[in-house]
Amino acid sequence: MRRLPPLNALRSFEAAGRLNSLTLAAEELNVTQSAIAQQIRVLEAFFGQKLFERDGRSLRLTLRAQHYLVDVASCIGRLTEATEQMFEPDRHQIRVNASASFAHGWLLGQLARFHAQHPDIEIHVVSTPDMQVERIDESCDVVIRRYTPELRRRGFVSKPLLGNVVVAVCSPHLPALPAMRTPSDLLAAPLLHYAGVPRAWQYWFQRAGVPTGETLRGPFYDEFCLQVKAVVSGLGVGLAPRAVVQDEIAHGRLVALFPEVKLEGPPFHCLYRETTDNKPLNAFVEWLFTCASDLHESLQTE
Repeated sequence: MRRLPPLNALRSFEAAGRLNSLTLAAEELNVTQSAIAQQIRVLEAFFGQKLFERDGRSLRLTLRAQHYLVDVASCIGRLTEATEQMFEPDRHQIRVNASASFAHGWLLGQLARFHAQHPDIEIHVVSTPDMQVERIDESCDVVIRRYTPELRRRGFVSKPLLGNVVVAVCSPHLPALPAMRTPSDLLAAPLLHYAGVPRAWQYWFQRAGVPTGETLRGPFYDEFCLQVKAVVSGLGVGLAPRAVVQDEIAHGRLVALFPEVKLEGPPFHCLYRETTDNKPLNAFVEWLFTCASDLHESLQTE
């Protein structure tokens, strides 16, 4: 059973905490100061602890209440926005779930073009870690992830979107770059690892025909985006799906090393609600696959 405090108490708490004043909170919510104070007492009784401390005439949140305010303000903001959308039937919104790496590396860079073509359709992108695909919000209309059996969803169509070809990349300013003439030279280079695929470099060297030991030097990054950022910053050589880092390569921020050595991983699949009468969703899905096809063709011609 979920324990949720009264909405009026949360609104009063959020306003008073944000404004550091019962008087200003009362003016904003168009109620009396005593009504704000009463709602805050209700919330304090709910939690069994004080939320505010008085210092003379000033009002300050307790440390725990400060942390709580951040989440409450975010939730009220989202609830307000969702409510406004219910009053605007002509405003279309599509929720897309993707891994942070895919969203940052490819999807977000494409969305400006979609908005230019469809200014009346809003795309909200949310991310869930790859290890938590079972927690993907049921309200999402589109899901883009590396394919796994856990990704199946009732009422959704699933189609391959992009291949997952992993290549070695580094910064063009990496001091060790001139010495890397063959795949075996990477054994002496600073290697960066992604903890989600801890043996990726062993697989890459195996595909390149280079024998390695059980362990390879270099730091591990829990988040793939952090690993890519470290590579772009010139900290070492990393492995990444070509589709995800193509923009960095195209703009000269990364260099693909020995692109003939490729690791094939599970392709990126697009899951979308099975519907025929949702024109905004159909338009977005069609645009998405067109962009993926264009990227695939550009990679084939390199």
